[in-house]
Amino acid sequence: MGEVVANQDIEQWLSARLAELPADVQQWLGGQLGPDERIAGFFYADILPDGGFGERWNVLTNERYLVLEEAPEGGGFQIAFQVPLADVQGARLRTYIGSAALILTCRDRAHEVARFGLGSQHEASDLSYYVKEIVKGREEGRGFDQVSPPVTQRPQNRCSKCGRALGRWNEVCTNCMDRRQILLRLMVHLVPYLWMAALGLSLTLLITALNLMPPYLNKILIDQVITPRNLPLLPKVVLALAGVSIASAVVSVFRSNVMQWVGQKVLLDMRTEIYERLQMLRLRFYAQRETGRIMARVTSDLGRLQHFVSEGVQEMIVNIATMLIIAAILLAMNWRLFLLALAPTPIIAVSTYLFGRRIHLLFHRIWRRSSGLTAILADTIPGIRVVKAFAQERRETAKFQANSEQLFGEEMRAVRLSSAFFPFLHLQTTLGSILIFSVGGYMVIHEATTVGTLVAFTSYLWRFYMPVQNFGQMNQSLQRSLTSAERVFEILDADPEPIMRPGLVLEQMRGEVEFRNIRFSYEPGKYALDDVSFTVHPGEMIGLVGPSGAGKSTLVHLIARFYEVEEGGIYIDGHDVRDFDLQWFRQQIGVVLQDPYLFRGTIWENIAYANPDASAEEILAAAKAANAHEFVMNMPDGYDTMIGERGQSLSGGERQRISIARAVLRDPKILILDEATASVDTETESKIQLALERLIENRTTFAIAHRLSTLRKANRLVVLDKAKLAEMGTHDELLAQDGLFAKLCRMQDEISKVRAL
Repeated sequence: MGEVVANQDIEQWLSARLAELPADVQQWLGGQLGPDERIAGFFYADILPDGGFGERWNVLTNERYLVLEEAPEGGGFQIAFQVPLADVQGARLRTYIGSAALILTCRDRAHEVARFGLGSQHEASDLSYYVKEIVKGREEGRGFDQVSPPVTQRPQNRCSKCGRALGRWNEVCTNCMDRRQILLRLMVHLVPYLWMAALGLSLTLLITALNLMPPYLNKILIDQVITPRNLPLLPKVVLALAGVSIASAVVSVFRSNVMQWVGQKVLLDMRTEIYERLQMLRLRFYAQRETGRIMARVTSDLGRLQHFVSEGVQEMIVNIATMLIIAAILLAMNWRLFLLALAPTPIIAVSTYLFGRRIHLLFHRIWRRSSGLTAILADTIPGIRVVKAFAQERRETAKFQANSEQLFGEEMRAVRLSSAFFPFLHLQTTLGSILIFSVGGYMVIHEATTVGTLVAFTSYLWRFYMPVQNFGQMNQSLQRSLTSAERVFEILDADPEPIMRPGLVLEQMRGEVEFRNIRFSYEPGKYALDDVSFTVHPGEMIGLVGPSGAGKSTLVHLIARFYEVEEGGIYIDGHDVRDFDLQWFRQQIGVVLQDPYLFRGTIWENIAYANPDASAEEILAAAKAANAHEFVMNMPDGYDTMIGERGQSLSGGERQRISIARAVLRDPKILILDEATASVDTETESKIQLALERLIENRTTFAIAHRLSTLRKANRLVVLDKAKLAEMGTHDELLAQDGLFAKLCRMQDEISKVRAL
């Protein structure tokens, strides 16, 4: 019955895949396939043999392997390559920079049947794997229908909008991020503080209005006071000028406090939001990104966004309002001069647009270089002991300097562009003002206007040109902020774990674990686990054994749902782990790692991390069960002893016992021990083993150990080799089989004898 269900799943998967094949390709293939020939798999290759981009389809049927390409005369396809399936002897992927190729090995020779970009690498790896399984099945006497294709559950590899390739595990296409939508999303963070932001905007407009009054007062001073020598009016105009300046200064102080408050609150909210999302992201997100680059998004990128949200938007509104108001004033004062003043505006607008496009690309480069420096710091500072142990201080300094010089080069490109652009803007506005002085002076000489009007007009003109120039500078700030926003929203838009999604919760977990045809890969074309199936009974201890890279750690990562299986399923007490409430499920699992991670804080806080609501009696009992109570009490501050970064102030055995105490406090139903005694001395190992024996009682336990002697008490041993399940049985049964496990035991015995000498 299980085989029927599996075949049904394959048929459903194949039907869904065939729906992805374009209608014109399906129609053309329908006229080419034989009566009993059917499609078993396919993928799209977007690079032609000559290196150009084009459309090619690799199709696998139950009889042959086909490569289709567009017909040169148009209106259909033609077969570029085909080979009977019986002649195929293997397949492999060859990876290049930014592309890869599928090599098909036939009886005569090897053929490069496809060259493709990153967007097709997963489908190509699946087809390559399928071809190899068909060849293997043929050698074992199995027919085509007895070989199952890989029913993978991978994310989409191309953007649904633009078709560009996405990186492995990447769900966000930065090319399709709508910049207008980004601005709207940034503005959403102002909504909780809308009234304060509106107050700040009102104060800004008030300051703008106050700053527009002096030119008009200067006109009155020249035309109505100085020229007619009207002494009684002089004090009034002077007091008005002073009052406007004082009022502007007072309002500016108040406005600055309001906008700083809004900016800091927006920064607080955004920082909290992005950190919360970082906590919710899947482990694969961190596996593909450097810590320093993530830190750069939380620090420097958010700082740029804070300034833009709190200040930049208001500056844009004020500049637009200022230009419109001054334009109306200038038009009322002298429409002829105003039309002349508009002459440089089209040139300024076009140059600002071109400058914005260029500077945006430069800021992307600058961001990558800057975050690269942060990544170096995040990598070398925690590893400073290794740097000093190997005397690599000068090498690390040289690497940092080289990256700093690259950042300097990118910054200087932006500086050169800006240093050419802004003087160009100033030159345009200066030429415009010179034109106004020339024509306006001519009009004053011929008494077509007054001196005061010309002075006021030129003063307003400079205030009109100032927002125009500010738009150029604001465009630079906008592009820098958009670059930062793209990096921040890439995190906020990434696919999170379903940690907050409600799911199945059992009243009591028994701890039966079943693996059904598990397949998983970290990179295309190379399975870390390949068709692994076995069942673990409640309370049973399973030892995971095998060479490095066999898939032991991957298996326990899948149990804890650090990664999701791509094919097959893991069932606990008969339920698929993907159906469980993730937060509840992980509370049923305890993990003790080879290199336990301790947080900066007290020993008490690190033990209580597993259950912050635990009582003092429970924490002490957990410490005693882990054989940690004695060494903790010998410390000057006992459980209040502060642990340095990553617990470096403690020995490896002490850190491990605190980690075990943390797991004991969790009281898990399923326990994972990943090389828990690998890096400690013999005396410490015996203490840890005693603690572990107490911990594993009545729990389903998965233990990874390279020291095979530590797994003698395991109920069964699961031996993995090259991602497959090689052997399974008790310690004595596997020794009697004289297989891989027996070989590993003999190798360890020989190594122990050599060390004893």
